Amino acid sequence: MAVSMTSEILWLTLTSVLTASLSLVYVINIVIKQWPAKGLNVLYSPPEPGTDRYAWVWGNRAYSAHMNAVENLAVFAPLVIVVYLTGSSNAVTAMACEVYFWARLIHAIFYIVGVPYVRTFSWTVGFIASLTLAYQLLF
Repeated sequence: MAVSMTSEILWLTLTSVLTASLSLVYVINIVIKQWPAKGLNVLYSPPEPGTDRYAWVWGNRAYSAHMNAVENLAVFAPLVIVVYLTGSSNAVTAMACEVYFWARLIHAIFYIVGVPYVRTFSWTVGFIASLTLAYQLLF
C-alpha cells in the first residue's frame, strides 16, 4: 500500500534531518580540539571532567542550538503527525510546517554565529508556526 507524502510530512522530515545534522557541527569542533591528544580515541571516549570540550566558542553555541532544536522538535513533530493522521492538512498547516523549517534553519545559523536578536526572532516565528498547527487541529 503506497502512502503519499504530504507537504507537512516532507517539512517534518527535512526538519528532522536538520536537527540531526546540527550535532555534526559541534562534534567536528570537539574532534578538532581533541584529535592531537587522543587521535581516533576522540571518536568514542568521553570528555575529561571539568575540561572544555570545544576548540572554539561556537562549539558551545552549536551544542545549545542542537539541544534547542531537539526540544522544539518534541513539540512540532507530534503536531505534524496528528495533522497527518487526522487528515487535517490544508494550506495553512502546509505553510506553517514550511515556515517552521526555515525558522529553525535561521535560528541554528544565527545561534551558532552568535547573533542574539535574529536568533530570538526566528525561534519565535517557529514557535508561532507550532501554535498555528495546534490551532488548526483544535479549531
